[in-house]
Amino acid sequence: MNRKVHDLFIIGGGVNGCGVARDAAGRGLSVVLTEMNDLGSATSSSSTKLFHGGLRYLEFFEFRLVKEALEEREVLLKAMPHISWPMRFILPLDKSQRFESTTPASKLLNTILPFYKNRRPAWLIRVGLFFYDLMGGRKILPPTNKLDLSVIVEGAPLKKKFRKAFEYSDCWIEDSRLVVLNAKDAAKLGAEIYVNTKVISAKKDDGLWRVETKNQKTGKREIFLSKVLINAGGPWVSDIIHSVLRVNSPEKIRLVRGSHIVVPKIWDHGKCYFFQGNDGRIIFAIPYETDFTLIGTTDIDHIELDEKPECSEDEKNYLINFANQYFNTQLKVDDVVWTYSGVRPLQDTSEGNATAVTRDYNIKVNLEHEVPLINIFGGKITTYRKLSESVLNEVAAFFPKMRGPWTAEAHLPGG
Repeated sequence: MNRKVHDLFIIGGGVNGCGVARDAAGRGLSVVLTEMNDLGSATSSSSTKLFHGGLRYLEFFEFRLVKEALEEREVLLKAMPHISWPMRFILPLDKSQRFESTTPASKLLNTILPFYKNRRPAWLIRVGLFFYDLMGGRKILPPTNKLDLSVIVEGAPLKKKFRKAFEYSDCWIEDSRLVVLNAKDAAKLGAEIYVNTKVISAKKDDGLWRVETKNQKTGKREIFLSKVLINAGGPWVSDIIHSVLRVNSPEKIRLVRGSHIVVPKIWDHGKCYFFQGNDGRIIFAIPYETDFTLIGTTDIDHIELDEKPECSEDEKNYLINFANQYFNTQLKVDDVVWTYSGVRPLQDTSEGNATAVTRDYNIKVNLEHEVPLINIFGGKITTYRKLSESVLNEVAAFFPKMRGPWTAEAHLPGG
């Protein structure tokens, strides 16, 4: 048994767990992090590879989330220019494109201007992009432009009916490297990082957490003592609460699968596309690894936690048909060279449609028997650093000598 008492024990080596470990270690706390597989092996490495504000979240009136994500986008660009860089997105306009009918914006527009019949008018998209530029306090990225697709190279891959478009900015992120670099910096600052190490029990013992772990490869078991336990288990957060920690929690998560397809390169320029569908959803089409195009994502409920997330035939066909509405190149199933899928652990807000579930995060502090437990629900890769700061704000009450925030001005290793 390891008799050393650590300040924090973190379960989960995704972007949130590693972000919290780095922030905490940099503030002088002693930290242990365990990941049952490899770092970033689940949701964090299966994203659409974007730091973005979430343009579509404006239709759900999630202004706080969008503002925070847009502000973070520029903070993160400065901190990690070696793994994140600006990209321009082309948003073609089409009068037939519609809102998802359940969004607050669509309901409001249908009440005020019912003759639009749930269509998403160009002027409303322009208003949304205006606020997208404004809310982010944009300093690095160029503003939104209106484009004539008939006279520019970006219009060449698209069907001729798409003549007008808007162009706006968001950013690429190497998601797997983001996780590893946060863990590397945390370790440099003194955190202990253990991979292939599963928490098999965690009990309250004389004012501390007594955590038992098992190495998945060697079978070695070890016991750690910690003042605060942080559950950053991602899709497994609820399972950890009920099966490992055995504590009560009213919060629920909804597992939503996002799948992507990779096809041979469709266009030769370096910009991306943002497409609106007839069903109200959106997808991205992004240059990928020089010779390919990445297309995604879907929003499908993922029922079984232990079932490996994989792109279904229905999802594959959905993405192909979606892209074929826009591109001259008509994709077929045989064109798909690779697929990948990740499960988003979103807060269960009882929404009927998976697309409508909030991407915001929720941090819950459990002080049962005065032994602190912090559970992290939801979140998106763009706001991982702010989420980490929010967790440390909660932790501060238990460590009055802890140093203050520091990551906003700090580069990741190599940056």
